[in-house]
Amino acid sequence: MALPWENGALRGTRVRCPGCTRFNTPGIRCPNCACGPVPPEHYGAARMLLHAGVDRFSVVGRLEALEPSLSWQLESQYAARWADVLRVVADVRECQPFLTLPDFAEDAEDRWAEQLPWTQPPVPESSSDEDDEDSLAAMFQRSQAPELRQLAALAKVQLRQDTRDMFSTVLSCLYQEGRAAMEAALALTRWRVWSRTRLQRQQRELIERHARDIFAGFPEHTARAAVAWVRATGKPPEVDLLFALREGLRSPDEDLRFECALVLRDEPGLLAALDSEDAEVVTEARGALASLGSSALLERLRETGDAAFVRDVLRRLPSPPTLEMLDAVLAVSAREPDALADAVQSWARNMPFERLSPEVQARWGAWARDTLGTWPARNVMRWLEWATEEREARATPAARAFHDAAVRALRVAPSSERAELVRAGAFTSLLALGDVEELTLVHSWARDAACAKELLDLLVSLPGRLDRLAPELGRGRSARLLMAAWERPARAAVLAPLVKAVRSWSGISGREELIDAVWLRFQRHPSERAELLAAFTPWRQELWERQLAAEPDAIATFETWWRADSQLHLPGLVGWLLGDVPAQTLAERLPVVWAAAEARVDAWPRSTSHAVSSASAPLNNALRQGHDFLIPDVERFMAWLPDFERRVREAPVAEAESSYHRDLLEDIHVDVKMMGEYLERRRDEEERRRQDELRRRVEESRRRDQQRQIELAQREADRIRQEQEDHRARLMSAVAQMGTPMSPERWFQSSPRVDAQDLDTEVILPGATLGTLLEYARVLKAMSVCGNSLEVFEARGLSIADWSTEAQAWIQAMMRRPELSVRFAQLLTAPWN
Repeated sequence: MALPWENGALRGTRVRCPGCTRFNTPGIRCPNCACGPVPPEHYGAARMLLHAGVDRFSVVGRLEALEPSLSWQLESQYAARWADVLRVVADVRECQPFLTLPDFAEDAEDRWAEQLPWTQPPVPESSSDEDDEDSLAAMFQRSQAPELRQLAALAKVQLRQDTRDMFSTVLSCLYQEGRAAMEAALALTRWRVWSRTRLQRQQRELIERHARDIFAGFPEHTARAAVAWVRATGKPPEVDLLFALREGLRSPDEDLRFECALVLRDEPGLLAALDSEDAEVVTEARGALASLGSSALLERLRETGDAAFVRDVLRRLPSPPTLEMLDAVLAVSAREPDALADAVQSWARNMPFERLSPEVQARWGAWARDTLGTWPARNVMRWLEWATEEREARATPAARAFHDAAVRALRVAPSSERAELVRAGAFTSLLALGDVEELTLVHSWARDAACAKELLDLLVSLPGRLDRLAPELGRGRSARLLMAAWERPARAAVLAPLVKAVRSWSGISGREELIDAVWLRFQRHPSERAELLAAFTPWRQELWERQLAAEPDAIATFETWWRADSQLHLPGLVGWLLGDVPAQTLAERLPVVWAAAEARVDAWPRSTSHAVSSASAPLNNALRQGHDFLIPDVERFMAWLPDFERRVREAPVAEAESSYHRDLLEDIHVDVKMMGEYLERRRDEEERRRQDELRRRVEESRRRDQQRQIELAQREADRIRQEQEDHRARLMSAVAQMGTPMSPERWFQSSPRVDAQDLDTEVILPGATLGTLLEYARVLKAMSVCGNSLEVFEARGLSIADWSTEAQAWIQAMMRRPELSVRFAQLLTAPWN
């Protein structure tokens, strides 16, 4: 019978039970819940009564007792809610064509039939007609029903139009039960989706379980369930699954056949897929066959393969490849080098060259000799880098073939690409492993403005790079390459970029090798010395040290360097030549300084004036230290200076001399003034010495006259003294003839020939040795006669101190008693017996 409204009670001829919502034959009690039969037109009212609390066993009686108006009201309420369910089901039906499993709409009806009227279905938002967004995406974004969002996401994943949120929603479906979870297992393991699916262990286990549920519940989808199981577990298929997969190979569904062929790695099935009109299927089939090493695929690739074919194969070829695989790839790359250069190179870089078998290396080498040299140099350099990345492979003939191919490609490389080629890491390897051909290339490219800067930067920094790249090469290669760039002709084009390169890399490790090469060039080619010092200015100190070690003659060193070195260094050279040297050496070296100044002053007035100042200062110091033998040099300098000063003032100042803010003529004049003052003082001193010498001579003449007079007087005195001595001798001889003189003891026993008085023997000084006046007079008389006072003292028992004391006492006594003085005089003047 036709229902006045839709309530979901009928499905075909079967009627839904209001108690358990399952479908039964009309007019019978439900075998599942024992609910009585309810006509479909009253199904909605019965569900409303159950919602109100009526027992399912009495619901039939209560329906019959309801007033018709109340029954109609209940039925209309349920129908209104079911209408919302139908809108949800309509959206489900929209998703159904894009899903694998069937009956999602019926499943949604049954699920909502269980929930009504307890749960209110979501009301779909109305979309505007102007909205150009596709319905599935809109359903996923706007629907309030979780099952609709899941189904929309599943449909989008099947279509490969999903977003990250959609993919996450599909992954979350795995954790549920039911048809959506099984659909998610199938969707995630489809070959178009599987490559970007990253599953956790639990998710793989869920897919495995859902795949088994599909295998058991959906016989028409057993092959797809087997595919999902194998991909989720990564294991060989079990027997029943293997049978299903083999059956799938014969399926009329092309996509299913391909899925089964991929899982089973079935070569015939995969070869058949190569003829598919779906480009993605062809690409996947090529990759799968490449991973199998299919000879049929390689034969087809060799004969008819194009660039796209090779790219598909390269992504899945095993590494390292067999000779057959390599031959096929290289055959196509030789036909289409421009299209395949990057692809083949990316594939090759995944397999280190040194780990390849000798046969495979030899095949690569043959290809490099025959083909690679005609490729663009940029690509060839990348190939060279791959072949020479490890030291063990650099000495192989195959690596040498790549090197030769690179040289051939670089010879014809356009100027616009050379700078980039020099910056490539393989260019360093090329220079490290090369020979004469690289020297020619370096000489040519160094004169190309497009790449000169980069090349010279590389050459100057090459010693440090080679220490890391190829320490076994030893010293010498970097120097030969740099000197190849330096060689004539057209050296002027190299100088400016070389100066910048040396300045940038002056402190590079291993620079001693380059400095030694520059020094050897400096020694052997005098005409190039100025250019060498200008280009390698940062290494000037190292070159200077080598000059000092090689040449002991300072003048020869100065002559060599002032002619070649920068004019700004002339003052320093003069300071070195004349600094801290003996005055005699200074006199020998000054002429070469004046000659250098003469040659330089007109072009470089300020720096030359600084150099002359550096020479005048030590000359001034040496002169004022008293080295008068320098006076001729000083006089020549002072005579030469006015003309030099005039030339300094008249010469234009070069811009290169801007570091010298002024000339040093004033400083030179200070030295000249001091030397002039010294010369003036010396002339005054000479005049004083001349006058002093005249005075000395006069005084000497006077002294000699006085000496002569003194000598004459002395001779006269000597004559007189001699005469006196002779006279005395005659007298003493006469005296000696008179007899022996009286001894002191006898004198002490003698007495004067005068009348004795008591005063003579009176003890004047009690306790004294000479206590009486007579005794005192006897001692004095003996002393006057004998002439030897000490003998007299000894004979009388007196010491000098005793005599002095007693004599002083007698003098005092005579001063107090005048009669003693009178008597003493009588005793002394009287003759004695």
